[in-house]
Amino acid sequence: MSNVAHRLATGMAVLPVALILLAGAAMILLFAQKNLLVDLQITRNGYASRIAYAAADSGLAVALSKLNDPAQRKTLLSETKGAGTYDTLATSELTQALGESVDVRIKFKALSLGGSDLRLQVQSTGCINDCTKGRAIVSQTIAMRGGIHQIPVALLSARTSIAASGPVTLSNQSPIVRGMLMHAGGGINRDEAVQRLSLPGQNPDLAEAAQDSGYAQQSADQFFARWFGADKDFIRSTATRVTCAGECASSVAALGSRVILLDGNARLSNGNLGSSAAPVIIIATGSLQLAGTLRLTGIVYSMAPVTNIQLGSGSVEGAVIAEHALNVSQGGRLVYNPVILQRAQSHLGRFVPVPGSWSDGE
Repeated sequence: MSNVAHRLATGMAVLPVALILLAGAAMILLFAQKNLLVDLQITRNGYASRIAYAAADSGLAVALSKLNDPAQRKTLLSETKGAGTYDTLATSELTQALGESVDVRIKFKALSLGGSDLRLQVQSTGCINDCTKGRAIVSQTIAMRGGIHQIPVALLSARTSIAASGPVTLSNQSPIVRGMLMHAGGGINRDEAVQRLSLPGQNPDLAEAAQDSGYAQQSADQFFARWFGADKDFIRSTATRVTCAGECASSVAALGSRVILLDGNARLSNGNLGSSAAPVIIIATGSLQLAGTLRLTGIVYSMAPVTNIQLGSGSVEGAVIAEHALNVSQGGRLVYNPVILQRAQSHLGRFVPVPGSWSDGE
């Protein structure tokens, strides 16, 4: 009987210890489970944060894509003053779904509009479940490049020489550029058959600037970058390229209003290229001849050793720039139009990120 009592007493003594150990094990298990839940929540938050940042970065790409699409650009930027350049934000905010429960909210801020240096700040907010489960903000400054960066101050510009002869009409009656007709790094030669129309009451001789060392001392590549604000490789990568051997006016006309790079020896002699509302920028890498009944509205830039303009009954409204020599003869009418030049600048360039401008946060 005493043994039974002893065992009972021993069991009663062990029970509290066992209960304490069991409680301790339960607490350890509960703590481990809590840590597991915390780690799981941290993982979920981190995943949501990464998704939100990816969405925000995608928003910058969405903004660039819309701004560089000619049709969509018109819904974001407006030209309200009739000066040929975008001067107003038509849309300052937009939202786009990127997937189930993921969207991006984009805000545009005008840093510089209405002039030659078009710049916007784009702020992109990536949201998960309407920003309740995740949110990230990034921003970047973008600028327009690749149209015509610097608008010429003369109807005809050449890094070397300009020659004009025959019954050609040259007209620039824009007081903004003092009616300049010809601007050359070398000499300017013309005969009396050239009709020069400059500002009313101004001697046409004052509308010519020859022997400009600023032009003459630049290399061909520097001269190109002067006008386009980018090197030739960048323009080749962004322009619409056409291989041209001989007459190719119809191929160019089919492309509409854009920056067109002509590879090869090109002749444009008929039809209409561009319009006052939708000008064209033609960049020729080989020999170039503008001839016949061609009516071109916009800007022509030629890399040819000698650029020949022999329009007959045709016309150019805008401006012509030659990397080397420029010869104008055999008729035609060339008119400087500042509104068309501004429109070619602001409507045909591409927006690109400004290096070093990306940031995260508000």
